[in-house]
Amino acid sequence: MPQKKPTSNTSSNTDNARTPKAVEVGAPVIYKGEGGTLYPLDVKEGPYLTTDSNMDDSDITVTVSVRFKHGGEAVFEDIVDKSGTSGARRIFFPLSYITSGMGHTLFFSYKGRVGGQVAESRVAEVGVRFYDEKDLEGYVPKFVHSELVNSTPTLDMHKFTGNETILAFAHPLVKAGDQLFINVAGDQDKTPFAFNIVAASRVVTPEEAVPGHVFRFSLPRGWMGRRRPWGSLTIHWGWICDGRPPLPPAEVVPTLETRLPENALEGLPRPSSRLIEDPRLENPPPPHLRQSVLFNDEWYLNPELTTRGGNVYIPDLETYADDQLCFYVSGLDYGNKPLGCVTIKHDGELATTELSPCVIACFFNTPMALTYTVQFPHSNGPQQSPERVINVLLPRFPLSGIEQATGDILDLSTFAMDATAFVPVWDYSECSNLCWMWITGERENGSAYRFDILSDAPVTEDWKVHGVDARIPREVLLQLADCSEFKLHFAASFCEATALADAHEFPAQAFNIEQEPLVLAAPKVTEAVGTDLTAWNGREGVHVEVSYTGKHPKHSISLCWERPEGTCWPLTSKPGSAVGAVIFSLAREAVIESMGKTVAITYTVTTACKVQTSLPLNVKISKPVRLPTPVVPQATPPVVQGGILDLATFSGDASITVEKWWFALAGQRVWLKCSGIRKDGNAHTFYVLKGTRLTDEQAKNGLVEWMSRHELDALRHDTPLIVTCVTALYDSELEADSIVFPTLRVIIRKPLECKTEDFESLPLERFGAGNSVQTPLMKITFQSGSGVAGIVTYGNDPFYSGKHFVMCENEGDQDPPQLHRIDFPHALESIRFAWSWKQAPATVTFYNQAGGVITKLDYDDDWRGGFWVEHVTEPGTAIAWMTILVRDYSFIDNFRMCYRV
Repeated sequence: MPQKKPTSNTSSNTDNARTPKAVEVGAPVIYKGEGGTLYPLDVKEGPYLTTDSNMDDSDITVTVSVRFKHGGEAVFEDIVDKSGTSGARRIFFPLSYITSGMGHTLFFSYKGRVGGQVAESRVAEVGVRFYDEKDLEGYVPKFVHSELVNSTPTLDMHKFTGNETILAFAHPLVKAGDQLFINVAGDQDKTPFAFNIVAASRVVTPEEAVPGHVFRFSLPRGWMGRRRPWGSLTIHWGWICDGRPPLPPAEVVPTLETRLPENALEGLPRPSSRLIEDPRLENPPPPHLRQSVLFNDEWYLNPELTTRGGNVYIPDLETYADDQLCFYVSGLDYGNKPLGCVTIKHDGELATTELSPCVIACFFNTPMALTYTVQFPHSNGPQQSPERVINVLLPRFPLSGIEQATGDILDLSTFAMDATAFVPVWDYSECSNLCWMWITGERENGSAYRFDILSDAPVTEDWKVHGVDARIPREVLLQLADCSEFKLHFAASFCEATALADAHEFPAQAFNIEQEPLVLAAPKVTEAVGTDLTAWNGREGVHVEVSYTGKHPKHSISLCWERPEGTCWPLTSKPGSAVGAVIFSLAREAVIESMGKTVAITYTVTTACKVQTSLPLNVKISKPVRLPTPVVPQATPPVVQGGILDLATFSGDASITVEKWWFALAGQRVWLKCSGIRKDGNAHTFYVLKGTRLTDEQAKNGLVEWMSRHELDALRHDTPLIVTCVTALYDSELEADSIVFPTLRVIIRKPLECKTEDFESLPLERFGAGNSVQTPLMKITFQSGSGVAGIVTYGNDPFYSGKHFVMCENEGDQDPPQLHRIDFPHALESIRFAWSWKQAPATVTFYNQAGGVITKLDYDDDWRGGFWVEHVTEPGTAIAWMTILVRDYSFIDNFRMCYRV
């Protein structure tokens, strides 16, 4: 193929350099082109040129270019001859240079040397002709089914089916890349002619580049059938061999129109055949709904795809200008109705029409048939297509809802008025006619229930835009069983349907209804008066009555009798009762453990969907009043308050008995507590039982326990001992949470002890006022007075011996007199001591523990020979300390003191 000549970019490196002038030689002589034109078939064996006879034997470069008829130039690849022949030299060049130049002008020149100098030839110009008509015999396209009828080539469409085949042949000097063009003209009785482009720029492949190679093309039957009667068909054909793209057809008078590219080389002759047309459509395709799908060999339409309408077209139908196609839809009980007609403006234009949503809605869940008719411009009548049956499915209608529902639960306690049912805008709502809405469910007694909310209601324009809403009367909802499921139904009709049976029901929406909360009154205790329960009345247990409005056997009732630690007494749940109260029996143990407390009693009603707890009944249970008093059998009398427990009257431990009490239960904790005063005066409490659990035997027969002798001995004489029995009503380890029985008060009487003090353990000493001496049984303090006193030895007779306590030593009349105070660690019931050598008046005063004077003894006589001072107290009185006021030299000794520890 010719190429565009390149531009040289070479420049001289020397400013003053000069290229020597080439020697001009004669133009090349083109074989068979000596007259300025060349016929390609004359050089089919190999074209060549001859150079000037003066050429040296050096290489010669031949340049060939082409000037195209319709403008533009191109250069072929240079030919370099290295044969080394001098003089006139024959140089061959490719035949493709000639065939590419058919219809154009070729230019030839060459370069070499003459006499060693560069030589350039003049240019030879040769015009290349296309094939003569006579040389194209056997290469002319033809109609396969054309026959001679009365010496006239005739193409009778009735004698074959399908499209006509046109055979074309590669031209004699064909090469790869050549382009073939074939157009068929019809209706040539007047202009403009009808044309069918059979081959447009059919490029020859290397395998096809063989002279006479057969090309097969198809002429559409539909195009032929639409031609006017008694016409003919003419094949216009041509080639482009220069590799350039085709140009638009040249503007010519209509009668000369071929529709071939302006730069195509037209082949002659133009074969023509008389046409006997057959306007019948051969196997016309059915129409197609773009949104339909073939499934299991049937066509289906999902209406979700056609909410804005569908597109009907005929995908495989050949259409030509002025065809008129009319579309129809039909179905059961629908008839055959037109969808619209289309007139084709341009050949090959797709015939299509719209299928409205409301037409589609008429066929929900039923088959729909689509057809069309075709009317040719020159035919006698329309032709009918086969039908396309499409199964139209139901669209996905939305679920209805209730505005007051939360999810799928409609709780009547959350709103007070009627409910509002709604249906969102659905696809094809603008095509709806009537609608129905109803609910189905069951009553409390299990019977079926239905209520129609809407019936034969016209679908208003507002509903079509915003969706349907309708009121559900509250009294209707109250008819439904609590916690039951009910369904909200909705249906709409389309395409003039007026009966519910012909309408399309939307998916039903299920709801669970929860009726208004039950009003649960507080329970009642049969044995109580209101909220007060006497413990004795519950000694055998109590009964709790549960009754409320709306009770039902399907309900489950559980009772909570709150125990002291906060849990509920274990009771089995019971079913509700349609008639009468439900009775729960509480064991006596439940009453016993809460005596003295307030018990919260509630019941919980469990239905299928809700759990409700009643108001509490706060029952105050009295403490028991029939309580036994502990008894100490060793006391005298044993059952009387203030009895004497004389430890001298018995040996060993003392017992405590408590008669059985009516609310005693095995496992209850019990305390037997004894409170008294120690010898040192401090309070003292000890436990015979401390939080001990009652045994079955003790619960049945009472208590018999023992007070330790050791604990009794630790108590002070003539002090009260309080015996207390305490029992816990429930499993508590806290004594404070218990029932306290009446206490028993007894007086501790200790055995009398008598001891003697003779000062033998003390060292001899004398001291003045403010000093003291002490023994285990007494402390003698020299409180005031003059002189000295102390421990001395002086005499030995029945009144004093060994060591004695001297007062006013060596003084016959001490002034001021001495005052000595003697304190005893024990409360003395009696005291006796000896006094020797007293001659002057003296006074002895005894004091009780409160500091009061028990008695005052004055000794005025002279009893120097010795005497005994003695005092025995009245019951309830004891000597805590004493004083001696003395004026003369005398001695005291041999104290005997009796007291109870």
